[in-house]
Amino acid sequence: MKIVSCFSDLKELEPLAGAGADEFYTAVEGLPAFSVGFLPGRDLAPAIKQAHALGKKIALAVNAIHAAATDKRLAAIEKRIRSLDKLGMDAFIISNPYLLGLFSGRGKRLRAELHLSSVQPVFNSLSAAFFSRFGVSRLILPNQLSPVEALKTLAFCRERGIETEIFDYRFFGCAYINGRCQLHKPGHYNLKSAILGGNLCRINAKAGGLVKLRTLDLPGRAKELPALVKRLEDRFTCGGAPRLSNAAAFFDFFASGAHYLKYGTRHDAPEVKVKKVGELRAMLGLAERLSASLPPAEARRDFIRELSRWNGGGF
Repeated sequence: MKIVSCFSDLKELEPLAGAGADEFYTAVEGLPAFSVGFLPGRDLAPAIKQAHALGKKIALAVNAIHAAATDKRLAAIEKRIRSLDKLGMDAFIISNPYLLGLFSGRGKRLRAELHLSSVQPVFNSLSAAFFSRFGVSRLILPNQLSPVEALKTLAFCRERGIETEIFDYRFFGCAYINGRCQLHKPGHYNLKSAILGGNLCRINAKAGGLVKLRTLDLPGRAKELPALVKRLEDRFTCGGAPRLSNAAAFFDFFASGAHYLKYGTRHDAPEVKVKKVGELRAMLGLAERLSASLPPAEARRDFIRELSRWNGGGF
């Protein structure tokens, strides 16, 4: 399994590569992409050059799920993508079926690969079969999908030679990401307090006083109160892994042969990005060592045990 890391500044590339990133991806001003954290347009050509000098591939997210409203806008998007393709962009991460069709069959195919974004969620093998018609070389699985639910999809991708990619469960930007979600856009809500970074999906439960448990009125269980408050705060703030994403789920995806592990919180500070990629590399190293030295069930058990004691580098 290889690590794909986001970036939003040219200065992040070399440190991220040193921390263990095998590939890079970003979004750029002027092309429609989901979420926040954009590389200035002027820096994209130098980023392609620098990534290749580091021996790494680079992908660009053009994964807003809605098509542009006018023919003129669509023509401008197509022209920009084709120019970046000529500059050496290795892949484009796309969710919109119109754009997939435009670059895979109805028009001139791109030299670069097409990766299907998780915000155009594939929840089963039938959906995977539909999108495989566009010639996608990689399928980025939605974060809501458990390893058991993904078994047939993973098997389909293996048969067709399609790569698969998952998000890291600890450092994923949103616990319930959905291509149609608008909660990260301030224009869609009025709440001004208890917000981290201007996003409704980042409610600050501590500062906002949303979790105010002082006692646990159950005999003999008062000591459980701190852990209970922590779990509630994680749920309110999206600060913890969603229910289907945990150490067990990650290990099962790892053991199933998923090809890539993505860290995708583009708006993180540069030093945070580097630390998180280092954590991903350490976690992968642990999974690889245990799998190489123990039977599968024991490796899984020990991995979960280790990760339950691991605070994710303090994040």
